[in-house]
Amino acid sequence: MTNDTLLDNFHVVLVEPEKSLNVGAVARAMTNLGFRHLHLVAPRGYDRKTAEVTACWATDLLDTLIIHETFDAAVSDMADVVGLSGREGISPALSGTLPAWAGDLPRRAPRKTALVFGPEDNGLRVEHMNRCRRVLRIPSAAENPSFNLAQSVLLTLYEITKALPDAAALAAPRAREQSPTWNDYFQLDRLLDAVMTESGFVREGSPAHVPGVVKNLFRRLEMSPQEMGILLGLFGKVGTNLRRAARTRPPAE
Repeated sequence: MTNDTLLDNFHVVLVEPEKSLNVGAVARAMTNLGFRHLHLVAPRGYDRKTAEVTACWATDLLDTLIIHETFDAAVSDMADVVGLSGREGISPALSGTLPAWAGDLPRRAPRKTALVFGPEDNGLRVEHMNRCRRVLRIPSAAENPSFNLAQSVLLTLYEITKALPDAAALAAPRAREQSPTWNDYFQLDRLLDAVMTESGFVREGSPAHVPGVVKNLFRRLEMSPQEMGILLGLFGKVGTNLRRAARTRPPAE
């Protein structure tokens, strides 16, 4: 497996980018390091001509970027979804640092991975982080902890490229293994929400973060498509039985 093939497994996803100049700067950072897949989720007034100003020699990437109306549409066919955020302790997703995650790449098979970056003003919202398997923090000085969007993308991709030579050698034997897509996880989310509600596990007054914690427990598992199919069948059946029992239960007096 070549480095080019490995790089193609990583897709940069910008959620609701506000400034076209920043989109151009991100495209430039990506082509600096050889990455080719850029996605925009509900961009706010994206203008290609404006983005060209900062894209420099990355205008070809502006031709191939994909615009999605929703976050789910952007990541539905990904095998892994990784968010980048400086916020800690507000998401049930597995958290960590960018260097630690990138350093672990050599032992894992490359998979189609969305690298998700939030809007320039406040970054990823909790609703987006809850859809990620991992949320990573880029280490920074306490006196000035935030990076701009293009810096965040460049630092993330640089850490990946540092790890890829070893990853190419060590992960190649497992490269053809398949994983569930993120659309499968979205289906599982819906089934889990229904089961938790219909069983009474989640009800009015339950801590708001509990459903997200349960769903992210399953996102952390390295499942095969067959195992995902079993879970979908299991929770689908449980949900059906709960609804059937609710219909036949005599009304409370």
